[in-house]
Amino acid sequence: MMVSAIRPNILVVEDSPAVRLSVAGYLEGRGFEVTEAENGRAAIRALDRRSFDLIVTDVLMPEVDGIELIKAARNAQPDVKILAMSGGAPNMPAGYLLKMTRMFNADEIIYKPFLNEELGAAVARLLDRPLPN
Repeated sequence: MMVSAIRPNILVVEDSPAVRLSVAGYLEGRGFEVTEAENGRAAIRALDRRSFDLIVTDVLMPEVDGIELIKAARNAQPDVKILAMSGGAPNMPAGYLLKMTRMFNADEIIYKPFLNEELGAAVARLLDRPLPN
């Protein structure tokens, strides 16, 4: 398999600055072009400006949540791959939330907290390309 020299574009959507910076930093360190958004509303604006190969999104966020974002992304860019992530909420386990994202066509789910290796493996599967070390 020949790997394209073009750097895939990834949109990281997460309302926790620490988590967003960690995910974005890991992906940038692997050679991806990363755009960050602090919530679903900012992500939808980013989708209006450019196309992405992958969206990595939290599920529970203020203003526009991950499920609404997934629906908007599927309308705007039907071929974009989507990785949903969640650690749950006090009255809603992560498993339930992530199963809901599957109903709205997320391609894969990951439970927080996760290891960088787990994130990297999911991204590699979704983009069908190996991650550089």
